[in-house]
Amino acid sequence: MYRILTVLISIMLLSGLWVPGVWAKEAATPEIGLNEAISIAINKSNTLKKVNLEIDKAYENRQEADDELDYTPVPGNIYNPMVGAAWYSLLSHDLSWQMSKRNYIVEEDRIVLETCQKYWNVLVAQEKYKVSKHNLKKSEIELANIRALVNVGMAPQGMSPAMAIKQAEGKKAASFAAYVTAENELSKAYEALNKLIGLWPEDRPILKDNILFTPLEDVALDAHVRSVLDHSPSVWLAEEAVSMAKYAQSMMFAMGKYTPYEVRKIEVQQAELDSMNARDAIRMATREMYYALRNIEEAYASTEKGIQTAQEALRVIKLLYEVGMATELDVVQAEEALAEVKQGLVDLSAQHAYLKMAFQKPWAISRN
Repeated sequence: MYRILTVLISIMLLSGLWVPGVWAKEAATPEIGLNEAISIAINKSNTLKKVNLEIDKAYENRQEADDELDYTPVPGNIYNPMVGAAWYSLLSHDLSWQMSKRNYIVEEDRIVLETCQKYWNVLVAQEKYKVSKHNLKKSEIELANIRALVNVGMAPQGMSPAMAIKQAEGKKAASFAAYVTAENELSKAYEALNKLIGLWPEDRPILKDNILFTPLEDVALDAHVRSVLDHSPSVWLAEEAVSMAKYAQSMMFAMGKYTPYEVRKIEVQQAELDSMNARDAIRMATREMYYALRNIEEAYASTEKGIQTAQEALRVIKLLYEVGMATELDVVQAEEALAEVKQGLVDLSAQHAYLKMAFQKPWAISRN
Protein backbone atom coordinates (compact mmCIF):
# COMPACT_ATOMS: atom_id res chain seq x y z
CA MET A 1 0.00 0.00 0.00
CA TYR A 2 2.84 2.41 0.90
CA ARG A 3 4.53 1.71 -2.46
CA ILE A 4 1.27 2.38 -4.34
CA LEU A 5 0.77 5.68 -2.51
CA THR A 6 4.37 6.70 -3.25
CA VAL A 7 3.89 5.95 -6.95
CA LEU A 8 0.62 7.90 -7.06
CA ILE A 9 2.20 10.96 -5.43
CA SER A 10 5.15 10.78 -7.86
CA ILE A 11 2.77 10.66 -10.84
CA MET A 12 0.79 13.64 -9.49
CA LEU A 13 3.93 15.68 -8.96
CA LEU A 14 5.21 14.94 -12.46
CA SER A 15 1.85 15.63 -14.12
CA GLY A 16 1.27 18.88 -12.24
CA LEU A 17 -1.88 17.54 -10.56
CA TRP A 18 -0.51 17.81 -7.06
CA VAL A 19 -1.62 20.95 -5.27
CA PRO A 20 1.21 22.41 -3.16
CA GLY A 21 -1.30 23.59 -0.56
CA VAL A 22 -2.19 20.01 0.40
CA TRP A 23 0.29 20.31 3.22
CA ALA A 24 -0.65 23.70 4.64
CA LYS A 25 2.11 26.12 5.46
CA GLU A 26 2.29 27.05 9.13
CA ALA A 27 1.23 30.66 9.59
CA ALA A 28 4.11 33.01 10.36
CA THR A 29 3.62 35.67 13.02
CA PRO A 30 6.36 38.28 12.51
CA GLU A 31 6.08 41.52 14.45
CA ILE A 32 5.78 44.51 12.16
CA GLY A 33 5.38 48.23 12.75
CA LEU A 34 3.51 50.61 10.49
CA ASN A 35 6.61 52.38 9.17
CA GLU A 36 8.26 49.05 8.44
CA ALA A 37 5.17 47.91 6.54
CA ILE A 38 5.21 51.12 4.48
CA SER A 39 8.88 50.72 3.66
CA ILE A 40 8.39 47.11 2.55
CA ALA A 41 5.34 47.99 0.44
CA ILE A 42 7.23 50.76 -1.35
CA ASN A 43 10.24 48.53 -2.05
CA LYS A 44 8.08 45.66 -3.31
CA SER A 45 5.71 47.69 -5.49
CA ASN A 46 5.92 46.60 -9.12
CA THR A 47 3.70 49.53 -10.05
CA LEU A 48 6.24 51.93 -8.60
CA LYS A 49 9.02 50.18 -10.49
CA LYS A 50 7.01 50.47 -13.68
CA VAL A 51 6.42 54.20 -13.09
CA ASN A 52 10.16 54.63 -12.57
CA LEU A 53 10.79 52.96 -15.93
CA GLU A 54 8.19 55.26 -17.46
CA ILE A 55 10.30 58.24 -16.33
CA ASP A 56 13.30 56.83 -18.26
CA LYS A 57 11.12 56.07 -21.26
CA ALA A 58 9.58 59.56 -21.29
CA TYR A 59 13.03 61.13 -21.02
CA GLU A 60 14.33 59.14 -23.99
CA ASN A 61 11.28 60.16 -26.05
CA ARG A 62 11.85 63.77 -25.07
CA GLN A 63 15.51 63.61 -26.12
CA GLU A 64 14.56 62.01 -29.43
CA ALA A 65 12.06 64.79 -30.08
CA ASP A 66 14.69 67.37 -29.17
CA ASP A 67 17.12 65.86 -31.68
CA GLU A 68 14.54 66.45 -34.43
CA LEU A 69 15.00 70.21 -34.03
CA ASP A 70 18.09 72.10 -35.19
CA TYR A 71 17.00 75.32 -33.49
CA THR A 72 14.39 76.68 -31.12
CA PRO A 73 11.57 78.21 -33.15
CA VAL A 74 9.53 81.20 -32.07
CA PRO A 75 5.84 80.33 -31.49
CA GLY A 76 3.60 82.39 -33.72
CA ASN A 77 6.25 82.56 -36.46
CA ILE A 78 6.33 78.91 -37.48
CA TYR A 79 5.16 78.43 -41.04
CA ASN A 80 6.97 75.21 -41.89
CA PRO A 81 4.61 72.27 -41.08
CA MET A 82 7.52 69.95 -40.23
CA VAL A 83 9.08 72.45 -37.85
CA GLY A 84 5.74 73.18 -36.22
CA ALA A 85 5.01 69.51 -35.69
CA ALA A 86 8.52 68.84 -34.36
CA TRP A 87 8.31 71.75 -31.93
CA TYR A 88 4.92 70.69 -30.62
CA SER A 89 6.15 67.10 -30.34
CA LEU A 90 9.04 68.28 -28.17
CA LEU A 91 6.69 70.25 -25.93
CA SER A 92 4.37 67.23 -25.62
CA HIS A 93 7.17 64.82 -24.77
CA ASP A 94 8.65 67.26 -22.28
CA LEU A 95 5.26 67.49 -20.58
CA SER A 96 5.02 63.68 -20.50
CA TRP A 97 8.46 63.49 -18.90
CA GLN A 98 7.57 66.07 -16.25
CA MET A 99 4.30 64.30 -15.54
CA SER A 100 5.98 60.90 -15.23
CA LYS A 101 8.13 62.29 -12.43
CA ARG A 102 5.05 63.59 -10.66
CA ASN A 103 3.33 60.25 -11.18
CA TYR A 104 6.12 58.59 -9.24
CA ILE A 105 5.47 60.86 -6.26
CA VAL A 106 1.72 60.29 -6.55
CA GLU A 107 2.14 56.51 -6.67
CA GLU A 108 4.46 56.57 -3.67
CA ASP A 109 1.94 58.67 -1.73
CA ARG A 110 -0.81 56.27 -2.77
CA ILE A 111 1.15 53.25 -1.52
CA VAL A 112 1.79 54.94 1.83
CA LEU A 113 -1.91 55.72 2.30
CA GLU A 114 -3.01 52.27 1.10
CA THR A 115 -0.59 50.49 3.43
CA CYS A 116 -1.76 52.55 6.40
CA GLN A 117 -5.37 51.79 5.55
CA LYS A 118 -4.79 48.05 5.24
CA TYR A 119 -2.70 47.98 8.43
CA TRP A 120 -5.49 49.76 10.30
CA ASN A 121 -8.15 47.57 8.68
CA VAL A 122 -6.60 44.56 10.41
CA LEU A 123 -6.81 46.31 13.78
CA VAL A 124 -10.45 47.22 13.19
CA ALA A 125 -11.27 43.67 12.05
CA GLN A 126 -9.61 42.27 15.18
CA GLU A 127 -11.92 44.35 17.38
CA LYS A 128 -14.99 43.28 15.41
CA TYR A 129 -13.89 39.67 15.79
CA LYS A 130 -13.63 40.12 19.58
CA VAL A 131 -17.17 41.52 19.69
CA SER A 132 -18.48 38.54 17.70
CA LYS A 133 -16.83 36.11 20.15
CA HIS A 134 -18.49 37.84 23.10
CA ASN A 135 -21.84 37.77 21.32
CA LEU A 136 -21.49 34.07 20.52
CA LYS A 137 -20.58 33.26 24.11
CA LYS A 138 -23.61 35.23 25.33
CA SER A 139 -25.96 33.33 23.01
CA GLU A 140 -24.52 30.00 24.18
CA ILE A 141 -25.11 30.89 27.82
CA GLU A 142 -28.64 32.09 27.03
CA LEU A 143 -29.40 28.81 25.25
CA ALA A 144 -28.00 26.80 28.17
CA ASN A 145 -30.11 28.83 30.62
CA ILE A 146 -33.29 28.26 28.57
CA ARG A 147 -32.64 24.53 28.42
CA ALA A 148 -32.05 24.45 32.16
CA LEU A 149 -35.37 26.21 32.77
CA VAL A 150 -37.21 23.84 30.46
CA ASN A 151 -35.68 20.83 32.20
CA VAL A 152 -37.26 21.93 35.49
CA GLY A 153 -40.61 22.64 33.85
CA MET A 154 -40.23 26.38 33.38
CA ALA A 155 -40.20 28.61 30.31
CA PRO A 156 -40.15 32.35 29.57
CA GLN A 157 -43.55 33.94 30.07
CA GLY A 158 -45.86 33.67 27.08
CA MET A 159 -43.78 31.02 25.33
CA SER A 160 -43.95 27.27 25.10
CA PRO A 161 -40.81 25.33 26.12
CA ALA A 162 -40.26 24.21 22.51
CA MET A 163 -40.64 27.75 21.17
CA ALA A 164 -38.28 29.15 23.82
CA ILE A 165 -35.58 26.63 22.92
CA LYS A 166 -36.11 27.17 19.20
CA GLN A 167 -35.78 30.93 19.60
CA ALA A 168 -32.59 30.61 21.66
CA GLU A 169 -31.13 28.16 19.13
CA GLY A 170 -31.93 30.57 16.31
CA LYS A 171 -30.21 33.38 18.19
CA LYS A 172 -27.15 31.22 18.72
CA ALA A 173 -27.10 30.24 15.03
CA ALA A 174 -27.23 33.92 14.05
CA SER A 175 -24.44 34.73 16.48
CA PHE A 176 -22.33 31.90 15.09
CA ALA A 177 -22.91 33.14 11.54
CA ALA A 178 -21.83 36.63 12.61
CA TYR A 179 -18.77 35.12 14.28
CA VAL A 180 -17.79 33.25 11.09
CA THR A 181 -18.32 36.41 9.05
CA ALA A 182 -16.11 38.43 11.41
CA GLU A 183 -13.45 35.71 11.28
CA ASN A 184 -13.55 35.74 7.47
CA GLU A 185 -13.36 39.54 7.38
CA LEU A 186 -10.31 39.40 9.64
CA SER A 187 -8.66 36.87 7.34
CA LYS A 188 -9.51 39.06 4.36
CA ALA A 189 -7.96 42.09 6.07
CA TYR A 190 -4.80 40.12 6.87
CA GLU A 191 -4.51 38.84 3.31
CA ALA A 192 -4.85 42.35 1.85
CA LEU A 193 -2.03 43.59 4.09
CA ASN A 194 0.09 40.50 3.50
CA LYS A 195 -0.12 40.99 -0.26
CA LEU A 196 1.34 44.48 0.09
CA ILE A 197 4.21 43.47 2.35
CA GLY A 198 5.14 40.16 0.74
CA LEU A 199 3.78 37.67 3.26
CA TRP A 200 1.81 34.50 2.57
CA PRO A 201 -1.99 34.84 2.70
CA GLU A 202 -2.20 32.58 5.75
CA ASP A 203 0.41 34.52 7.74
CA ARG A 204 -0.79 36.48 10.74
CA PRO A 205 1.72 39.26 11.48
CA ILE A 206 1.61 40.87 14.89
CA LEU A 207 0.97 44.57 14.41
CA LYS A 208 3.07 46.54 16.85
CA ASP A 209 1.53 49.97 16.31
CA ASN A 210 -1.93 50.97 17.46
CA ILE A 211 -3.89 53.75 15.78
CA LEU A 212 -3.04 57.06 17.38
CA PHE A 213 -5.93 59.50 17.48
CA THR A 214 -4.69 63.08 17.21
CA PRO A 215 -7.30 65.74 16.45
CA LEU A 216 -6.66 67.90 13.44
CA GLU A 217 -4.98 71.13 14.41
CA ASP A 218 -6.69 74.44 13.78
CA VAL A 219 -6.69 74.91 10.02
CA ALA A 220 -7.36 77.96 7.89
CA LEU A 221 -9.43 75.93 5.45
CA ASP A 222 -9.31 78.30 2.49
CA ALA A 223 -5.53 78.64 2.77
CA HIS A 224 -5.14 74.87 3.04
CA VAL A 225 -7.29 74.34 -0.05
CA ARG A 226 -5.12 76.78 -1.99
CA SER A 227 -2.01 74.91 -0.88
CA VAL A 228 -3.48 71.58 -1.97
CA LEU A 229 -4.39 73.06 -5.35
CA ASP A 230 -0.86 74.38 -5.75
CA HIS A 231 0.61 70.92 -5.15
CA SER A 232 -2.01 68.77 -6.88
CA PRO A 233 -0.57 66.82 -9.84
CA SER A 234 -3.97 66.60 -11.54
CA VAL A 235 -4.45 70.37 -11.32
CA TRP A 236 -0.90 70.93 -12.58
CA LEU A 237 -1.48 68.65 -15.56
CA ALA A 238 -4.78 70.33 -16.41
CA GLU A 239 -3.12 73.74 -16.33
CA GLU A 240 -0.24 72.49 -18.47
CA ALA A 241 -2.80 71.20 -20.96
CA VAL A 242 -4.11 74.75 -21.22
CA SER A 243 -0.59 75.99 -21.96
CA MET A 244 -0.18 73.28 -24.60
CA ALA A 245 -3.49 74.23 -26.21
CA LYS A 246 -2.39 77.86 -26.32
CA TYR A 247 0.89 76.84 -27.95
CA ALA A 248 -1.07 74.88 -30.53
CA GLN A 249 -3.35 77.87 -31.07
CA SER A 250 -0.34 79.96 -32.10
CA MET A 251 1.00 77.24 -34.44
CA MET A 252 -1.23 76.30 -37.33
CA PHE A 253 0.89 73.22 -38.14
CA ALA A 254 1.34 71.89 -34.58
CA MET A 255 -0.38 68.62 -35.47
CA GLY A 256 1.66 68.14 -38.63
CA LYS A 257 -1.09 69.55 -40.80
CA TYR A 258 -3.06 72.75 -40.98
CA THR A 259 -5.64 73.18 -38.24
CA PRO A 260 -8.21 75.97 -38.59
CA TYR A 261 -7.80 78.80 -36.11
CA GLU A 262 -11.36 78.47 -34.78
CA VAL A 263 -10.74 74.80 -33.99
CA ARG A 264 -7.56 75.71 -32.10
CA LYS A 265 -9.45 78.42 -30.25
CA ILE A 266 -12.17 75.97 -29.18
CA GLU A 267 -9.53 73.49 -27.96
CA VAL A 268 -8.09 76.20 -25.68
CA GLN A 269 -11.55 76.84 -24.26
CA GLN A 270 -12.07 73.11 -23.68
CA ALA A 271 -8.72 72.80 -21.90
CA GLU A 272 -9.59 75.78 -19.69
CA LEU A 273 -12.90 74.17 -18.72
CA ASP A 274 -11.07 70.90 -17.90
CA SER A 275 -8.68 72.89 -15.71
CA MET A 276 -11.56 74.54 -13.88
CA ASN A 277 -13.22 71.14 -13.33
CA ALA A 278 -9.98 69.66 -11.97
CA ARG A 279 -9.61 72.53 -9.51
CA ASP A 280 -13.26 72.30 -8.45
CA ALA A 281 -13.00 68.54 -7.85
CA ILE A 282 -9.92 68.86 -5.62
CA ARG A 283 -11.36 71.88 -3.83
CA MET A 284 -14.63 70.10 -3.04
CA ALA A 285 -12.95 66.82 -1.99
CA THR A 286 -10.60 68.66 0.37
CA ARG A 287 -13.37 70.65 2.02
CA GLU A 288 -15.56 67.55 2.40
CA MET A 289 -12.72 65.71 4.13
CA TYR A 290 -12.23 68.61 6.53
CA TYR A 291 -15.85 68.51 7.69
CA ALA A 292 -15.79 64.70 7.87
CA LEU A 293 -12.73 64.91 10.13
CA ARG A 294 -14.45 67.37 12.46
CA ASN A 295 -17.54 65.15 12.65
CA ILE A 296 -15.43 62.11 13.54
CA GLU A 297 -13.68 64.09 16.27
CA GLU A 298 -17.04 64.92 17.83
CA ALA A 299 -18.13 61.28 17.67
CA TYR A 300 -14.80 60.15 19.12
CA ALA A 301 -15.15 62.39 22.16
CA SER A 302 -18.57 60.96 23.01
CA THR A 303 -17.43 57.38 22.38
CA GLU A 304 -14.51 57.88 24.76
CA LYS A 305 -16.98 58.70 27.51
CA GLY A 306 -18.85 55.54 26.61
CA ILE A 307 -15.66 53.55 27.21
CA GLN A 308 -15.41 54.87 30.75
CA THR A 309 -19.06 54.07 31.42
CA ALA A 310 -18.76 50.53 30.04
CA GLN A 311 -15.57 49.86 32.02
CA GLU A 312 -17.20 50.98 35.25
CA ALA A 313 -20.29 48.88 34.54
CA LEU A 314 -18.12 45.79 33.98
CA ARG A 315 -16.17 46.45 37.17
CA VAL A 316 -19.38 46.62 39.21
CA ILE A 317 -20.88 43.53 37.58
CA LYS A 318 -17.74 41.51 38.33
CA LEU A 319 -17.89 42.54 41.98
CA LEU A 320 -21.55 41.55 42.16
CA TYR A 321 -20.74 38.24 40.46
CA GLU A 322 -18.07 37.47 43.06
CA VAL A 323 -20.61 37.83 45.88
CA GLY A 324 -23.31 35.90 44.03
CA MET A 325 -25.49 38.87 43.13
CA ALA A 326 -24.92 38.66 39.35
CA THR A 327 -24.80 35.83 36.86
CA GLU A 328 -22.20 34.76 34.32
CA LEU A 329 -24.56 36.07 31.64
CA ASP A 330 -24.51 39.51 33.25
CA VAL A 331 -20.71 39.52 33.14
CA VAL A 332 -20.59 38.39 29.51
CA GLN A 333 -23.14 41.05 28.50
CA ALA A 334 -21.05 43.75 30.20
CA GLU A 335 -17.91 42.44 28.50
CA GLU A 336 -19.68 42.52 25.14
CA ALA A 337 -20.89 46.08 25.73
CA LEU A 338 -17.33 47.20 26.49
CA ALA A 339 -15.95 45.36 23.45
CA GLU A 340 -18.53 47.05 21.21
CA VAL A 341 -17.61 50.52 22.43
CA LYS A 342 -13.89 49.76 22.03
CA GLN A 343 -14.50 48.51 18.52
CA GLY A 344 -16.35 51.70 17.71
CA LEU A 345 -13.47 53.76 19.04
CA VAL A 346 -10.89 51.87 16.97
CA ASP A 347 -13.10 52.20 13.89
CA LEU A 348 -13.39 55.97 14.37
CA SER A 349 -9.63 56.22 14.94
CA ALA A 350 -8.93 54.39 11.68
CA GLN A 351 -11.33 56.57 9.71
CA HIS A 352 -9.85 59.72 11.23
CA ALA A 353 -6.23 58.70 10.63
CA TYR A 354 -6.97 57.83 6.99
CA LEU A 355 -8.85 61.06 6.27
CA LYS A 356 -6.22 63.12 8.04
CA MET A 357 -3.56 61.82 5.66
CA ALA A 358 -5.81 62.16 2.63
CA PHE A 359 -6.66 65.72 3.67
CA GLN A 360 -3.02 66.65 3.15
CA LYS A 361 -2.63 64.72 -0.12
CA PRO A 362 -6.03 63.96 -1.67
CA TRP A 363 -4.37 62.71 -4.85
CA ALA A 364 -3.08 59.72 -2.86
CA ILE A 365 -6.58 58.24 -2.57
CA SER A 366 -6.77 55.12 -4.72
CA ARG A 367 -9.10 55.43 -7.71
CA ASN A 368 -9.50 51.65 -8.07
